[in-house]
Amino acid sequence: MERSSTPRLVGGAIVFLALVIGSWQVFGRHVAIPEPEVFRFSGVTGPSHITVVPSVVPTQPEAYIEGSTSRMAILLTDPDSSWLGLAHGLKSIGIPFRITRDVDVALAHRVVLVYPIISGKVLSPESLAKLAAFPPTGGTLIGVQVVGGGLSQLFGFREATASRKRFDMGLASGDPLLAPFTEPHERRLRVGIRNKGLEVIGTYGYTETVNPLVTFEDGTAAVTQQAHGLGRAYAIGFDLGFLLLKGYNNRAEELVEAYDNQFDPTLDVWLRLLKSIYRAGQEGAVTLGTVPFGKSLSVLLTHDIDFTQSLRNAEDYAAYERSQGLVGTYFIQTKYVKDYNDDVYFNETGRRQLARLAELGVELGSHTVAHSAVLSKLPMGTGREMYPEYVPFVKDLATTYNGTILGELRISKYLIEYFSGQTVWSFRPGHLSNPNALPQALAATSYRYSSSTTANNSLTHLPYQLNYDRSVQA
Repeated sequence: MERSSTPRLVGGAIVFLALVIGSWQVFGRHVAIPEPEVFRFSGVTGPSHITVVPSVVPTQPEAYIEGSTSRMAILLTDPDSSWLGLAHGLKSIGIPFRITRDVDVALAHRVVLVYPIISGKVLSPESLAKLAAFPPTGGTLIGVQVVGGGLSQLFGFREATASRKRFDMGLASGDPLLAPFTEPHERRLRVGIRNKGLEVIGTYGYTETVNPLVTFEDGTAAVTQQAHGLGRAYAIGFDLGFLLLKGYNNRAEELVEAYDNQFDPTLDVWLRLLKSIYRAGQEGAVTLGTVPFGKSLSVLLTHDIDFTQSLRNAEDYAAYERSQGLVGTYFIQTKYVKDYNDDVYFNETGRRQLARLAELGVELGSHTVAHSAVLSKLPMGTGREMYPEYVPFVKDLATTYNGTILGELRISKYLIEYFSGQTVWSFRPGHLSNPNALPQALAATSYRYSSSTTANNSLTHLPYQLNYDRSVQA
């Protein structure tokens, strides 16, 4: 997580049924409800440590200054931008890079990406002249939002016209750089969906281009290309870093076509295009593979264990996967409270079933305590929540009493680790309810991996890094 300026002990048990009426707080209101039925493991209490959510510490561009000149150079022309999204995207796709604000340092590389803008307002005449001289010497220059500075001819267009009414883009046919993109969903891209009625990000359409790589629906170019001998110049007509941050932090409502079960590689196509440009421009370029062991595809097997018979069924799944040499991740709801969702199943039988899963070698992850559909609306909590005192109660899909984000993270992790002997690194919320503050809460509770959104909502099929508060600002 970063802030853009940002996964075998055995005890006895007793069942406790309290008949008292308690006062509970939910979303700032006090309401009286019956104490629910709770299963309590005798002698089990914890975690004893206090969780402290870290304050926001802005990530500085200098964190990415190191590296050799064989990397892609990012010339940062405005540090108050979404540059961190670009950094996260390049790491995700495996492009080595470094970030600098010094034109001379950047031009020591063979591939230079200027972000977030090229204009006379952010670059001096001397710097602009150096950039103009770079492609004719064999360098590759990628400009994001080229709107001024007298470099239009260098990038192969006449004017950059601004609009918030462009939605769709199409990849050109026949260009070698675009040959890897063979699926229809890879060749039709977008920055918004017209009939959603939501504001889309601003774009610049480049006019009178000769061989554009990507074209908006109005005929202007979204990505230009211009040859200069062995050198190349490309202009991208929108804020790529901002687009990446919107997808990664699950804030791209205006772009999402389907919630799940469809192929939507919007962000991946842009990153793969940058990788193609980098490999073409950097002799001996080395990029990191996005799939382990040189394979062509990764498949992650995950299971949500969140209803009465799930733990029993999970044993059969895990045994079969083991027989096939496979390892799945089992996200366990530590359900020790009877409520609207279901009966108790994390009890003596449940803890034995959990131990059996651990014996079968699966990865165990957290699926919360309450499986609340409104986790995103719960308060952060104190960081002192402990089992067995923490008793969240789901009244219905819209209401959960006495739950906190930290309680859901802390208690579920503690119980799974206590009864399995594993360390829990991964988290998936019930209903994929995704609080804005989830990234820093996960970091505070020592999770490494979050499975909290669908690929379609994130517009990517690659792992990525979250920002503090899921922010799209840098």
